[in-house]
Amino acid sequence: MRSASASDRAFAPGSSRAAGASAGKQPRLSSTIVAPPALSARQRDAMFEIFARHYDEVSRERFESDLAEKDAVVLLEDAEGVISGFSTQQVLSARAGGRRIRALFSGDTVIDRSHWGEQELCRGWSRYAGRVLAEEPDTPLYWFLISKGFRTYLYLPLFFRTFYPCAGTATPAFEQHVLDAIASAKFAGDYDPATGLIVFPRSQGQLTGELASVPLHRQRDEHVRFFLSRNPRYAEGEELACLAEISPDNLNAFGRRLFEGQAAW
Repeated sequence: MRSASASDRAFAPGSSRAAGASAGKQPRLSSTIVAPPALSARQRDAMFEIFARHYDEVSRERFESDLAEKDAVVLLEDAEGVISGFSTQQVLSARAGGRRIRALFSGDTVIDRSHWGEQELCRGWSRYAGRVLAEEPDTPLYWFLISKGFRTYLYLPLFFRTFYPCAGTATPAFEQHVLDAIASAKFAGDYDPATGLIVFPRSQGQLTGELASVPLHRQRDEHVRFFLSRNPRYAEGEELACLAEISPDNLNAFGRRLFEGQAAW
């Protein structure tokens, strides 16, 4: 998930409407799961406009290419129907340890700064992840997250009890094998198993200078410090490959609340 946010196939459409905002505050967001071919030209224009305001080194061509390969988009809109963010999703398949596994890969992701702090992206993503898990409940499903910003990396401890790579914890051999298999298949020669980084010949998009900076209070967080140590050139668009199993046993209290009511559970 290439995210500038705070925390930072076919399927049935669904949405979750949030309650109205209090007077003087920005309208609350709602999320809808949309197949990329169903997006209108107006919606695509609005998505790219938000994306380009939060990232440097982006192009419409690469944006459209990323969108075309995805299975779904978690689309965020305010109470007036104005697109205020999105996250593209792709379901991947690989073999690890002699068994088939699946991974949910989050691609281009952004939330307009006026809505930072809201959790509708988390709710929409959880709803879609629950559906993907329900399709094949006996096949392990992992979240394959790539991070070029500390806010994105912080989604891992927000949702999960265990995730990799993680401060103070060595990545187990099987999980490392899964991560290497998925990252190598998805990013071919750009992924380096020795460092866990995805380094493109040319930046595929990087946070604006303002958003790439790390506030002093964040630098005291152990997860932020770990991310910075593992991906020191994140501001240049280098991505840290990350993995977490999407399962009831691996969700923390916040994650379980979001996934409650999903058919997979």
